Amino acid sequence: MDWTKNSLSILDIKDVNDYVRVLVEFKGDENEFKKMGWNLSKVSRYKYLGTIDIDDKVEKILSKYIIMNGSGSESGFYWTVVLTDYFELKRMLKEFVDSKINIKILKIVKLKSQDILTARQEQILKIALEAGYFDYPKKVKINELAEKLNISISNLSEILRRAEKNVITAFFRERGL
Repeated sequence: MDWTKNSLSILDIKDVNDYVRVLVEFKGDENEFKKMGWNLSKVSRYKYLGTIDIDDKVEKILSKYIIMNGSGSESGFYWTVVLTDYFELKRMLKEFVDSKINIKILKIVKLKSQDILTARQEQILKIALEAGYFDYPKKVKINELAEKLNISISNLSEILRRAEKNVITAFFRERGL
């Protein structure tokens, strides 16, 4: 794939028994991802969203954790993973070592407990925003988004409502209202 003209973002990973289902956002030439055999839905001019099923050790390990994003480039893949504590980090690193997978940690940041959104709310809100759920008119409906995320419509609706409430509450709190 020509990484100078195309980009791939991994938005979510789910373990489905003997393979993993990866929610991806592809930006670039449609013919490039079609060469890979991927069937993605167009959400804007050069932006596509969909799931791909793969059998890979890295994604299998990462599917156990909250992935904020992943991106592919000529030099490899980069992941932003949210972990609850250092014990979870240690457990994840042990899985990579036991699987003989070499990884490099670029940065560790301790999150503040006063964050407005949970990691899952932030992840879902970002995916919904990028997919065009909040556009007028909507580029993707809630049932389509739920299907892409492999979660129920009611679960997605609840996550979005709670996230929206948290953001709106924080907005007004900052202004003293």
